[in-house]
Amino acid sequence: MTTRAAQDTPPPSAECTVAQRPEYAELHRTCRQTEDVPLPHGGGLLLMRRCGCTCHARAADVS
Repeated sequence: MTTRAAQDTPPPSAECTVAQRPEYAELHRTCRQTEDVPLPHGGGLLLMRRCGCTCHARAADVS
């Protein structure tokens, strides 16, 4: 069973996952998954979720 908090926080992008290693820290700047991308005519389904990395925290997430 998954917890609600795990469902609310999307996983980090591939770039941010690799950027957790010190020698690749600059990859955080190349991450482009800063917003959810909806599937056209998908009725609310997402084509791509935003990156869950804390370096991309939105103002609504920080409050």
